[in-house]
Amino acid sequence: MGKGTCVLLLLVLLLGAPAGAAAGTTAVMLNGEPVAFEHGLVWQNGRLLAPVRDLFLAMGAAVAWDDLARTVIAEMNGVEIKIPLGSYLPTVEGLPVALDVAALSINSRIYVPLRFAVTALGGEIAWEAKENTAYISMPLLGTASGEKDGAAPAINGRLELNSASLPDLLALDVLNEAAAADLIAYREANGPFRSFAELSSLPFLAGGLFERLVPHLQIVYYEAGIACWYGAKFHGRMTSSGEPYDKNLHTAAHRTLPFGTRVKVTFPQTGRSVWVRINDRGPHVAGRIIDLSRAAADAIGLTPYGLGYVELEILLER
Repeated sequence: MGKGTCVLLLLVLLLGAPAGAAAGTTAVMLNGEPVAFEHGLVWQNGRLLAPVRDLFLAMGAAVAWDDLARTVIAEMNGVEIKIPLGSYLPTVEGLPVALDVAALSINSRIYVPLRFAVTALGGEIAWEAKENTAYISMPLLGTASGEKDGAAPAINGRLELNSASLPDLLALDVLNEAAAADLIAYREANGPFRSFAELSSLPFLAGGLFERLVPHLQIVYYEAGIACWYGAKFHGRMTSSGEPYDKNLHTAAHRTLPFGTRVKVTFPQTGRSVWVRINDRGPHVAGRIIDLSRAAADAIGLTPYGLGYVELEILLER
């Protein structure tokens, strides 16, 4: 199948409510914080829909309305979504995404399926029926506020250690000037940090200083090499992390990265990127560095190639 016609199929959460009903006490939590929807949530054919502007702005995405095309355009971390009103085929980075509930106009507000909006921007969503709550986890918040595409902005206010300057470290009010200078000198002599274990081993961060510092930091580093992908044959099988493999989620297998690590995968052949969550071990073939889910491979246009050279931006938090 040609990459221009590749269709990314996303699962839509079945929530079992009557068509057109108000969502009532349904709640949405984003990275642990409640999302306030000024115009409320709506059920449509058993799917939960959210007002597009409230939702995308809460997730940190830029959002605009093309009146001529009657299309919502959202962008975050270089990923562009176009959602034509009434269409069952919005696009993510130019690729059509099949939905069974179209974007709707209700009281002059545009509503979109909640699960599509979240997963299209690289997030994940889980439904807790007992609490009547959707829990959203987003890897990054921020291109709407001005960060450059491809950079890893601070998440929840955490400083990126491998690019932090001396004033950046001192601004944390955790390190004195000598310790901050030693940290930068170590990084310049030994290269980027690749784990918090390496950071904890530094003698000038002893005496509880590491424990006070680490909640304020994130680590980003880079790898490059050959990626592959796995799909329907493994769908539903247990991954090494203990969760079932879902070919429709943006996940990946890596030999050493901790489960839950967020990785931005860029395929230079197409120029597309996708954020994935590590939940499995592999690849089990020498010479490959990451094994992508079918959905992640589709998102960057790798699927038709089978294998391809990729660049990884690896984000670690403690």
